Amino acid sequence: MNSLSQQHKLGFWQVILMGMMLASSPFVPAQSATLAEPAASTDPPEAKSWLRGVTTDGYLSLSYTYNTNDPIPPINQFRVFDFNDDEPQLDVAQIVVQHPVSEPGQFGFRVNLIAGSAVPQVVASRGMHIARDFDIPEFYLSYVIPIKKGFRLDLGKFATHFGYEVIGGYDGYNDNFSRGFIFGYGIPFTHTGLKLTYPFSSRISGALLVTNGCDAVTRLNGGLSYGGQVAVVTSNATTLTFNFMHGPEKPHNDYDQRSLYEIVGTWKVLPRLSVAVDGLYADEDHAAANRSDAIWKGLAGYSKYNLTKAFSLAFRGEVFADIGGSRTGTSQTLLGFTLTPEYDLPAKLSRIRHEFKRADGKFALRADFRRDCSDQNTFRKGTGFTGHQFTVAANVVYLF
Repeated sequence: MNSLSQQHKLGFWQVILMGMMLASSPFVPAQSATLAEPAASTDPPEAKSWLRGVTTDGYLSLSYTYNTNDPIPPINQFRVFDFNDDEPQLDVAQIVVQHPVSEPGQFGFRVNLIAGSAVPQVVASRGMHIARDFDIPEFYLSYVIPIKKGFRLDLGKFATHFGYEVIGGYDGYNDNFSRGFIFGYGIPFTHTGLKLTYPFSSRISGALLVTNGCDAVTRLNGGLSYGGQVAVVTSNATTLTFNFMHGPEKPHNDYDQRSLYEIVGTWKVLPRLSVAVDGLYADEDHAAANRSDAIWKGLAGYSKYNLTKAFSLAFRGEVFADIGGSRTGTSQTLLGFTLTPEYDLPAKLSRIRHEFKRADGKFALRADFRRDCSDQNTFRKGTGFTGHQFTVAANVVYLF
């Protein structure tokens, strides 16, 4: 993941930032924007109403991470997105254009475009690596089939249903800046195929998926992967989600199967305190370094406390076992402990110019203190190796 030249970087990010400003201008349709209608229009009222439901939103994340091990080369071990050491970077610039759906008979879509020096390189799916610094993690059509309460059908490429942590964007980002081992090495990022979701009641919903596999746009082999989810609101303050996936995930190999099972629970303990747990178990036939069956499993706990309306503290503790070394390259058990303070403030760009009102949103200023350990010497320290690493990061998030 070599850096581009400085001149190329400046030109590329200027284009991205210009695109985000254009997306925030009144020329892009959005729910909160008032568009002037032509004096004479032949478009039917239904078409006008549907177009007004199209929204455009954006997200921007910049960061700097320092590793006290001073690794050579300057790469943070077993990290995703924050892998660059001692180098400021624009992690991701995102534009999402979509028409959300919720009612039976509604038709919609979602296109998620991301660019940056971290996220796109990691989440780019097999069969669709457009460029080093650009990716389309989501592009799908949606339709709510008007049967009973409405079966929602998504067709295309969409974010995975696995995990408590997410890739992150304007409609949701993680409490911690750095991602955990389960997110980075245990579960997929995206799927391409078909997803059917149905709300059985106000407290129970389910989903079924048929896909090309994990992080694959094109078929890896002659088989398909099947998955599902059951989400239960167990009380006004707690939820439980069960996820699973099964299928062949090796190129040109229909026989060896991968299975993933996960449970995610959340609990709003107090108005200012929330906690969550993520447990994962997975195995794959003949995937270990010695060609035996590989197993990986993890357990992570999360908590976030809002000291004030603007300031919060988030903590994550996790353990991840890679038995056979199929995920991290070494058979090892990893431990991670992360503390993330965050301060939020409004982004009132409309105070500069009224035309920037669509770009009004929020800034989040975050730090990230993290210590990782392994029962093997797999973390670089200078030109050698050790069993731990400690990193400090600063992160600025803007979303509108």
